[in-house]
Amino acid sequence: MASSLGPRGGSSSLPTNASAVSAPSPRELDLERLERAVDTLGQVLTVLGDYAFDTDKSPAEETRTRFTQLARHVFFGATTESEAAGPPSRRDWASALKLVRDQRREEQDFVVRGIGNLRHALQAFASCLSASVAEEHTSDARIQQRLGALRRAIEGNDTEAIREEAQQMASAVESSIDRRRQREREQLSELGGRVQTLRSELAAVRTQATLDSLTNLYNRAAFDQEVEKVGALGLLLGAMPCLLLVDVDHFKAINDQYGHPFGDQVLKAVAENLVRHFLRKEDFVARYGGEEFAIVVREGSPEKVAERAERMREAQFAHTTRAGDVEVRASISIGIATLKPGESPASWVQRADAALYAAKRGGRNRSSVA
Repeated sequence: MASSLGPRGGSSSLPTNASAVSAPSPRELDLERLERAVDTLGQVLTVLGDYAFDTDKSPAEETRTRFTQLARHVFFGATTESEAAGPPSRRDWASALKLVRDQRREEQDFVVRGIGNLRHALQAFASCLSASVAEEHTSDARIQQRLGALRRAIEGNDTEAIREEAQQMASAVESSIDRRRQREREQLSELGGRVQTLRSELAAVRTQATLDSLTNLYNRAAFDQEVEKVGALGLLLGAMPCLLLVDVDHFKAINDQYGHPFGDQVLKAVAENLVRHFLRKEDFVARYGGEEFAIVVREGSPEKVAERAERMREAQFAHTTRAGDVEVRASISIGIATLKPGESPASWVQRADAALYAAKRGGRNRSSVA
């Protein structure tokens, strides 16, 4: 039954006979469908931009901006906000299609190339492993042969034969050790070359979702991923990766005395100091949690890393954070650990943490090497 009330509760002047209401014309239906299609296309383009990822040709943020502009063009026939506020212009569908096609092709090429690099690295690893096993069997057979000859000489109680076989045995073992070391060097060199091609993939997965909102450094989740990757591949990169854990001294007292906003300013200043001293592409700087920070240095001798850490510590102690009449000099303590062959990421972090606490127990405002 039709209501006698209009939209605002007053008397309705519309006819109560439903058949008197004209149905939409075919043209109006077509326009409505077209409007829904355009709206859906714009939303699809927005989603493509939101889920863009870094490639070796363009960062995710740049791709996101392009798709946002394209979505605006689809919605309003404009590419900028000022154009969107004006009268609609003709939409360039050919350019829209080209952008989507080119971006998807770039991402596909990047992924296929990355998977190919990983596959080649795994194949090289398998080949090295097979060659190592075969060489070990050959070497073991030689040593077993010399052991048998030495045993027979001992049983015959022939002093001269025992001396000669013992020399032969020592020579066989020494030769086996030399060959093994040479093989390890060759295999590490070959695998290292393969792994180097994956370095861009290690960096390409870092997106804005991995950043700490306060300091704009990488967050704890990104740090955990980085430590896992470097821990697994570190020694194959041809260097000795180092891990630094950094703690702001007496930070709780700063927060309690001057308030959390001022404490945030101190954390930002510390973060900026860390980045200034560890800004190479091999360096990974993250906020570990609270007033703690972490730095992963993929390449560099332990001595050079320790020198950079000391310069960073001295610069921090010379810096003062100001807010109004408040001026605070915040020092830092640093724990440093170099990755050991075969060491797990958890053990690596634990040793760096132990070094950090040794620095704090030693009086703070200093660094300690595990």
